[in-house]
Amino acid sequence: MASPFFLFLLLLPFAILLLVLAAIVRPRPVRIPLKGRHVLVTGGSSGIGLALALRAAAEGARVSILARDPSRLQDARDAIRLATGVDVAILAADVRDPEAVARALGAADPVDVLVCNHGVFLPQELERQSLEDVRFMVEVNLMGTFHLIKAALPAMKQRAKESGLPGSVAIMSSQAGQVGVYGYAAYSASKFGLRGLAEALQHEVIADNIHITLVFPPDTDTPGLAEEHKRRPEITKLIAGSQGCMKADDVAKKALNGIKSGQFVVACNFEGYLLYVATVGLSPQRSCLMAFVEILGVGFMRFVGLCYQWSWFTSIEKWHAKTKSG
Repeated sequence: MASPFFLFLLLLPFAILLLVLAAIVRPRPVRIPLKGRHVLVTGGSSGIGLALALRAAAEGARVSILARDPSRLQDARDAIRLATGVDVAILAADVRDPEAVARALGAADPVDVLVCNHGVFLPQELERQSLEDVRFMVEVNLMGTFHLIKAALPAMKQRAKESGLPGSVAIMSSQAGQVGVYGYAAYSASKFGLRGLAEALQHEVIADNIHITLVFPPDTDTPGLAEEHKRRPEITKLIAGSQGCMKADDVAKKALNGIKSGQFVVACNFEGYLLYVATVGLSPQRSCLMAFVEILGVGFMRFVGLCYQWSWFTSIEKWHAKTKSG
């Protein structure tokens, strides 16, 4: 049986590491209140966006939803009113159009919590994919987020200064924004870009008491998922098809909890947590406990990641061999 002194020596380095991490992790922990504050959700007419708007409204937030289609926005507003008794504002704009976005946000109240949830996904091998499809994904997923943040940020800064309450910008990425997979070249590029935006932006707005949250959902049961599955290349189905999908409300719950606690990265399921540790890099971290887990887990997760890559490349090789022999 180990002596108490031996256990003390064994645990001492970990205790020292925790103390050091408690002193150095940045940004500092924060809570983002929602009740009575203006939460604007893009892509809010369906899927994760609608689920986020429902949850925010149920928590007492003043909610606005933004999307392209006015009729779908009206249907979403009716659904939220029916479920919560709360009437939300609707804003119709195409996020690809910076002037339309600026007009929509200019007509709305200043935003306290901006949730950039919009996104499109057209899976296909890059060689076969048209540049129009590539440009469409980049303009919606990446440039659309720039347009929204640029339009909202000045009033958000002033709002945070006047109220003394922290603001939040949440950006909906994807697990395809953490690791590239066959058939996702353009989509992954548009989503990987959001991480760079989020990391740099957090440096720029921390002094204004605005906090960035980056959400990495897996496949989610939304209206667009069935159509996306029809377009997936066969190899993509082999690699990604074995993973299950989450319900939109479950993703919304995870995302909203992450926003309220000021998490920089929100992973939505167990695989997402593993992927998060494997790809954490130089991302900000508010929690010394999570930083501790990252430090201890990153080496092992590199091994796990290599196992995944072995599996994916093996599937690709087998598919090509089967195609050539057939």
